[in-house]
Amino acid sequence: MDVTTTNHSPTRRLVAIGVVAAGLCVAGTGIAAAAAPTSALSRSVTEILQSAGVDWSTMPEGYTPEQYEAFWGAGYTPENVEELGALWNLEATETKARAGQLILDGQPVPVPAGGSTPTEPAVVLTDEQFEAFWNAGYTAEDIEAIGAIWHSEFVETKARVGQMILDGQTPPVPPSGTPAGQS
Repeated sequence: MDVTTTNHSPTRRLVAIGVVAAGLCVAGTGIAAAAAPTSALSRSVTEILQSAGVDWSTMPEGYTPEQYEAFWGAGYTPENVEELGALWNLEATETKARAGQLILDGQPVPVPAGGSTPTEPAVVLTDEQFEAFWNAGYTAEDIEAIGAIWHSEFVETKARVGQMILDGQTPPVPPSGTPAGQS
């Protein structure tokens, strides 16, 4: 059996390791700088590379450090980014840039920082309201007709009609179905 071995010089091996390590350091520094574009590390990396003639920015194109600082400094959260992005139909970077620019321009952002847009509490349809509504002979079509008058959602309309019946009041549209217990 013929076994051939190749001896690589230790110097070549150390140079190769040094090149790989340097590449990993540069890549890691770039990733760290991009993750926190206004950090001291990011600013230092950008200044060093630009002084060496390399056109480098840790900010995505169209998104300035001022917009970044205004947006995050106002207390916005990643959830706010998602909510604004859905509202404006934009991806995350464009969303943060637009909101940051609105803040810099003194304009309102349609979603408050740190929390979502206030919503009405959910309407709860009680068993009593439900029974009163259906037992009176109201149908889904009746609900839609009353909801159109009141400009209310389906569940809210049923709850309000049921409560009116329980309170002895007459809803604006009479039931089109047969009341319970009558044939």
